[in-house]
Amino acid sequence: MPDGVAPVPPQVQVVEASPELVYSAAQQAFKRVDFVLTHTTMGRLEAASAIHTSETFGNSRQLVARVAIHEAGPGKSEVELWVTEETSSKVMGGTRREPLRENGFFGLYFAMLQQVLSEQTADKAAQKN
Repeated sequence: MPDGVAPVPPQVQVVEASPELVYSAAQQAFKRVDFVLTHTTMGRLEAASAIHTSETFGNSRQLVARVAIHEAGPGKSEVELWVTEETSSKVMGGTRREPLRENGFFGLYFAMLQQVLSEQTADKAAQKN
């Protein structure tokens, strides 16, 4: 850790679904919030937002989100979400990565994940009838 800075812990939410269902729903949730999946392996995902450029400040910003999914008991999964803001600046010459403790994206993503899971559950119920 640089300068003894403690790592930023993830935001965590437990959902009523198996890790396999959550993994599929997590991918859909990223797509619905206009993030592009950059890396996926079972139980782990990484996605990035569009790059927002500011001509005035000569910089660009992008959010990068990582998700880890773990089983949390029968029919339950724990979803960990980390969000990092990457800022590139011509003035400062380089890219700065800042892990975020608080950001509106956490709530947005978890709400979208819940919505996708609810839709998947409703689809399965409709298929049974």
